[in-house]
Amino acid sequence: MKLIKVKNGLLEAENYFLASSFSDFAGSANITRDISSGKLKLISNNKIERKFEYKEFVIELEKENFKTMDIDDYSMIYLGNKDYSFGIKDTKADTQNKFWKILKQDNYIQAYSSKDGDAYINIGGMEFSDSLTKQGFTKSNTDDFILNNYKVYASPYVTLQNAPEGFIVEFYNSKDEIVVTRKFNAEMECKVFLDAKIQGYFIFKDLDNKEYYKSELLELGYGDAYVLSPYNFEIIYLGNVINNIDSALLQDLEELITIKNIGNKDYMNINIGTQSNGNDLIQLSLDNVTYTDNIALDIAQGTQKEIFVRIIKNADNHSFNVRDFQLIVNE
Repeated sequence: MKLIKVKNGLLEAENYFLASSFSDFAGSANITRDISSGKLKLISNNKIERKFEYKEFVIELEKENFKTMDIDDYSMIYLGNKDYSFGIKDTKADTQNKFWKILKQDNYIQAYSSKDGDAYINIGGMEFSDSLTKQGFTKSNTDDFILNNYKVYASPYVTLQNAPEGFIVEFYNSKDEIVVTRKFNAEMECKVFLDAKIQGYFIFKDLDNKEYYKSELLELGYGDAYVLSPYNFEIIYLGNVINNIDSALLQDLEELITIKNIGNKDYMNINIGTQSNGNDLIQLSLDNVTYTDNIALDIAQGTQKEIFVRIIKNADNHSFNVRDFQLIVNE
């Protein structure tokens, strides 16, 4: 038995403002970007704005604070559509925050700010059921607005799957302090809300409140999904074992991954499929010729099987979801 990370919570594999064409967001703004450092600078006192149509998400970013701010100066992240605009705004030099976070879940928007990226303060929220179409940054200051990091995640939760209904999971931080307790539902799933990305571990308890399984220390991120798997498999990609600390995003639309049985039993007629939040076609093959949605294979203990993955991007999908999917393994 092993708790396996099966999904990275990132909705976008790269920083949109570094990976996209200037024409997708810059407008008339004077900007520079450095791919090696990951920094983007808004030099002029206007805005950069991108198309943004996610229904649920977490945006987390790190920026540089201005050295000084006059009475009308500000920096701001905003979201909205043609009728509404809202976001987080710094207006005073001594109350600036380097980290901003905005999430939308169940038609509710929440905004957070932080000095260090660990301890976030909730600075407000509101119900918002309308569709979003845009997200941007704007500023007024003699300093450049410097965006150090920008990531978009699927949700503020870590999802745990495949424990029986009624089982309890206790979530502990790296100091062995209990953070929260949750119960698995009829779908054999539970969700743990993250205030920030954090190191921690899970203890699963059965219906008699006896310890059933304890995970290793994990690096937990927004939107990640884990499965309590009866299979003792390793997933290998580009020669590296994909683990619960550093998950992988495929580098191309046609790739090769390896599944290795590191357990003490043979697995026969294992069914391998995929699941994705996007609408791209993801298919698998054992010979790189015949591709199907699912494949079946036998994996004896100590052996491994190579699986070819092919992703056909949907013409209507303009997001960065192309390489974001999870493997589904069943007998």
